[in-house]
Amino acid sequence: MNLNFITDHVLFDVRDRVAYITLNDPKNMNPVPAEVMKDLIECLNYCEQESGVRAIVIRGAGGNFTAGGNVKGMKERLDKGINTTKYGIRSGGELIMRLKSICKPTIAWIEGAVAGVGMSIAMACDFSIAEETAKMVFAFVNIGFIPDGGVSYMLSKAVGPVKATELLMSGKRFTGAQAAEWGIITEAVPAEALEETVQKYIKKYSSGPSVAYAQMKRLLMSVNYQELNACMQSEVEAQYVCSLTQDHREAVTAFVEKRKPVFKGC
Repeated sequence: MNLNFITDHVLFDVRDRVAYITLNDPKNMNPVPAEVMKDLIECLNYCEQESGVRAIVIRGAGGNFTAGGNVKGMKERLDKGINTTKYGIRSGGELIMRLKSICKPTIAWIEGAVAGVGMSIAMACDFSIAEETAKMVFAFVNIGFIPDGGVSYMLSKAVGPVKATELLMSGKRFTGAQAAEWGIITEAVPAEALEETVQKYIKKYSSGPSVAYAQMKRLLMSVNYQELNACMQSEVEAQYVCSLTQDHREAVTAFVEKRKPVFKGC
């Protein structure tokens, strides 16, 4: 079976029993606003229903995975007095739950920059393989927002609450090698070995016992992630509160103007 189609910013290609989902807005570092999330969910729904798909790969075009939200788009909406926060957060939660609950193995192929909801997507995949030098950040605090996409829950599970607090509240950057060392992603390798390593995962999990994989995923979800959906529902209101603050407006404006924001705590 071979299939491919293109939306505005997502490429979808199925070949040799593997679905390849590519975020395709490289000029803007492949942001994932709500409309792109909906496209990703459609792709995942197709993969769930199509028996010819045995594994799913998610990556970004142009050498970056994704820079997360579209901050320039946020600034345009803020200037127009438009607040789409609740819709966007709900879309993000739906995407992450779809990734966690889909019955087929998912593989994140990570290059370059990974920020914001991109980290949520990477952590929601079953296997995340990155360049050692990939630049990662839970960037939410840097625009006056709280973590979304269930990342506070998934990160606390992966590294414990102390390290999760540091990474989320500091907004500091770290590498793919550090992410693998801390247990945030599966593996980090030199850039020249990334494609070969990812292909090994693809070969293994597209040709393995698919029913067993599906049942393992169901069991792991029930054991480890029972409260993930509830966490993401709480994010909707928390993020909305942040979206109304002057600190958020200032942080978004400062990002677009390429300067350091001045926070006032209101």
